[in-house]
Amino acid sequence: MKFPRLKGIEARQEGNVPELLTVNYDLWTLRLTLAFRSNEIVYVDFEVVEGFRVLDEGQLLEFWCDDSKDHWVFEVLDNGWLATEAARETAPFIAENGQLKEYLVAGINDCVSILDYEYPRVTFKSGGT
Repeated sequence: MKFPRLKGIEARQEGNVPELLTVNYDLWTLRLTLAFRSNEIVYVDFEVVEGFRVLDEGQLLEFWCDDSKDHWVFEVLDNGWLATEAARETAPFIAENGQLKEYLVAGINDCVSILDYEYPRVTFKSGGT
């Protein structure tokens, strides 16, 4: 089995992993709302979404290695969900090395895998406001 190769985008705050609070998709934007123990709220927005899935972190054990210990938002460079989709004969328009990228947002319990054409936008709101 080949393990996913990750590139960290957002670093953990003092080893703190956020909790995924909501997943909202309105056909234009996928917005993930997360909270850190410090009561800081974070929005992660994806605007050209091809697909997303929410899984318990225990279903993604192959992702948790030394490359993943210091971050909570990642670009999955290869051997992730996008690679699996690209290998299907019935998905000819999905290419692992094309413009479509895979991202992973890791929460304490739930994680979201996202296939998107653009880089995510991360917005921090301190104090839960």
